[in-house]
Amino acid sequence: CSSIGRASVSKTEGWGFETLRPCQIVLVVSMARAPGRPAAGAWSATGCRIVPGDVKLMAKYNPVQFIQEVRQEVAKVTWPTWKEVWITTIMVLVMVALAAIFFLLTDQVIGWLVHMVLGGNR
Repeated sequence: CSSIGRASVSKTEGWGFETLRPCQIVLVVSMARAPGRPAAGAWSATGCRIVPGDVKLMAKYNPVQFIQEVRQEVAKVTWPTWKEVWITTIMVLVMVALAAIFFLLTDQVIGWLVHMVLGGNR
């Protein structure tokens, strides 16, 4: 949480806001509980403001439920038709060819200009 090497930001400087620091959630593994410290095995957050009870462990997830949700989301996807796929593929190939020709011609012109300026023999 050091501020060394950070530039001041007008959004946070002088307006009474605290700078944002990345949250790091760590598992406390100490055996003894000191006053003001979480119990052993509890989750705590460092570098950010967090109130007790905000940190929740990720619940175990049912694989069958996960697959059902994935199928629901895939059903919402609008898939392109084969005609759309072919048209966009041809458009991409044409644009790649045009870009290749442009950069080939640009390279040739720049090479010719450098040759003229430096006066080398070709």
